[in-house]
Amino acid sequence: MKKRMIIPMALAATMLFGFGCASSNDAMNDTTAMDDDMTMSETQTMAGDDPDAVVIEESVVAVTPIATLDVTTLSLEDPTDIDQMFESVEDTEQYDAFELAKMEPNLSTFVTLVEQSGFKADLDRLDEFTLLAPTNEAFAKLGKDKLEALVLSDNQAILKSVLQAHVLPNKVASSQFENNSIIEVGENSHIPVEVGVNNTDIRIGGAQLVKSNIEASNGMIHVIDSVILPSDVQENSAIGF
Repeated sequence: MKKRMIIPMALAATMLFGFGCASSNDAMNDTTAMDDDMTMSETQTMAGDDPDAVVIEESVVAVTPIATLDVTTLSLEDPTDIDQMFESVEDTEQYDAFELAKMEPNLSTFVTLVEQSGFKADLDRLDEFTLLAPTNEAFAKLGKDKLEALVLSDNQAILKSVLQAHVLPNKVASSQFENNSIIEVGENSHIPVEVGVNNTDIRIGGAQLVKSNIEASNGMIHVIDSVILPSDVQENSAIGF
């Protein structure tokens, strides 16, 4: 039986990072904050009888359409060797996690999609977060047709759902991921987690962590070699994943 890694994140139409429960504000703080020594699967839940469930309030707000992105403007190659990523930054912890991502050429496509989709505003609402950042070549693996479909203005909600799967609303080190777990990112949508012996070969939604634990002032970056597709996006016939 898979363990469930609880991510307390609401799925609004614009992917607002808010969450709530029926308990008091104090209980809310207790259930959404994780100690450094706590693994994600040990996070307290916010439901009544089900010890593995959380109660997440969702709000629906209007979506502002975005223009279709031109795939030809996106970089699909990595100019830097993976092991050299962020090496030119003297002190990564002085930078915001997203600003730090912008400094790395291998993450330019991910950064562009976050900015052009309006998802950056959602990140700004978080005190701290972890980015599971796909390289440019990770997006190339999707193929031209799928990537073009993903950035269509008509598929804005799907793009934001994909981007949301690459953000954890906590500071999460690689050592906190547990084998045979799932990250719940919404109702009937999840991401599987696999961890090898001695915390090696960590895969989130099939994407391997190829450079881990780049610390920022407000979180962490883990570089991954594939784009994470939540289960609901994989089943979306309009995109064809």
